[in-house]
Amino acid sequence: MDYVVLEASYEIGNKVGGIHTVLTSKSARMMEKLSEFYEIGPYYERKAQTEFEEKEIPKKFHKVFVEMEKEFGIKCYYGNWIVAEKSPKCILLDHSGFKKKTNEIKKELWDSYKIDSMKTDEWFNEPVVWGKAAGLLIEKMEKSKVFGSKKIVAHFHEYLSGTGLLHLKKVKSKVKTVFTTHATFLGRNIAETKKEDLYELIEKGFREKKSAENELAYSYGLQAKHLLEKASAMNADVFTSVSKAVAREAEFVLGKKCDLILPNGLDIKKFPIMEDLSILHRQYRNRIRHFVEAYFYPYYYFDIKKTIFYFIAGRYEFHNKGIDLFIDGLGELNKKLKKEKTEKNVVAFLWIAQETNARNITVMENMVIHQTIEDLIERELPKLHRRLFRNLMQGQKMEKNLFEKEFLLNSKKMAMRLKSKKQVLPPLSAFDTGENGILKALKRNNLSNKEEDKVKVVYYPTYLSTADGLIGLNYYEAIIGSHYGVFPSYYEPWGYTPLETAALGVPSVTTDLGGFGQFIEEQLGEKAKGSIEVLKRRGKTYKEEVQGMTKAMHEIYSMSKHERMQKKIKAKEYAGLADWGNLIENYIKAYEK
Repeated sequence: MDYVVLEASYEIGNKVGGIHTVLTSKSARMMEKLSEFYEIGPYYERKAQTEFEEKEIPKKFHKVFVEMEKEFGIKCYYGNWIVAEKSPKCILLDHSGFKKKTNEIKKELWDSYKIDSMKTDEWFNEPVVWGKAAGLLIEKMEKSKVFGSKKIVAHFHEYLSGTGLLHLKKVKSKVKTVFTTHATFLGRNIAETKKEDLYELIEKGFREKKSAENELAYSYGLQAKHLLEKASAMNADVFTSVSKAVAREAEFVLGKKCDLILPNGLDIKKFPIMEDLSILHRQYRNRIRHFVEAYFYPYYYFDIKKTIFYFIAGRYEFHNKGIDLFIDGLGELNKKLKKEKTEKNVVAFLWIAQETNARNITVMENMVIHQTIEDLIERELPKLHRRLFRNLMQGQKMEKNLFEKEFLLNSKKMAMRLKSKKQVLPPLSAFDTGENGILKALKRNNLSNKEEDKVKVVYYPTYLSTADGLIGLNYYEAIIGSHYGVFPSYYEPWGYTPLETAALGVPSVTTDLGGFGQFIEEQLGEKAKGSIEVLKRRGKTYKEEVQGMTKAMHEIYSMSKHERMQKKIKAKEYAGLADWGNLIENYIKAYEK
């Protein structure tokens, strides 16, 4: 390639959200395709310690780095971004000494691009200053001919890096720019607040061939981020988005058609093969079973071997992520299964991280009781083995002197402790949380973990970790140990959760409003049913959506173990459609353009 790509994102060396997954998972493929490729991100010491390996500054960068610090107080760190076996070259910018220019930068945005940022917080100011720093660095690299006669393509992700792109345009740099919106900031907020129907707004805007998106942004108090995002899209040489869903939204919200779609992918070869996943599934499923037994058995007993595990995971965006639809669907599923008087149970996990006080003390107590009983039995087993052997050899009755008095006494104590819990219900949450939308929705649907409920729930409002003292699995391990992932998003620009779930050999459901759902519909149609199910939400009433959600969950529930295994195999196979090996060419097309 006769050009250099500089990719700038606020999430390089600074994990915040899903864009970090996009950048890290494709980095190896970018290095394969491009002769020179550098990542540019912000330098935050604590995060850099875990993701960044500092290296000696190459001679060609030395002069530019010195000038950046001398002229602007911006310190440049060079090294590798430790995200893959082959780590990409990376430049992190410490812009803390440049923050004194914040108001000057914001004034410049107003003067040049009419971006109104009078009333903004650090979530705007911080990346705006860093983005400007990135723009200055790229400008200096081009002017100093750091890369000789090679052309430079600068790729900016999201409004968070937008000031870098706008700086290059303002100084009339010869650097060519690509801008990618992963989701419009205004669109996401309209969807979550539910004041208006985003999709109706988009349709109406196209029908009337006009849009009042700037007025909308002001009415939501989001004008600064929206106007920065819009200016970035308008001034980019090539404007891209991650899905057709975002492209349509962007055309309405930002007023510009996307030049290209850059679908998100995964490096599928990094995921275990199906044979290994089958072994891991049993291992991690047993860990989840152990937790579920400790969670519920102090209150009542059900057959853990006739129980399947559903889960939803992601940010706490109650409406956008379809948490509301999942819970309402679970409520209807519970009614349906109780009427059918089936044997099998569902335990539904809500792995939705948010601020929590601490682990629920009752749950911790139950875990201790459960472990104590297991240890008690474990210690008794060798003794029981010897007594059984002795009684058989002596021809004595089997029940005679099988258990020692101490074991019987300790067993009685444990039984007394458990008896005190029979009068109450298992908690809905494994952690102490204040009343919120999730707990209210569970109660509204009579999902209260009664013994007769066929659907039982565990709200788990923290990031999964092997050291959490509860399930004791990380996110991927917990997925592998489960049977079904449920991601019925109302607003989902792409949708990594169903893709990751499929790559780990677990069936899932997504929706036709999300980018990944539309991608699967286009690629597979009805073939994906039951493996990567695409729930119809577009043009449906909420009641119809709940019915569809309930039906999808009931179909998985009703499958035999063999049928579920076939769906797991297909899910794993279909995940390969979104392998970066296939999708990275879209990025190359953008750079060639």
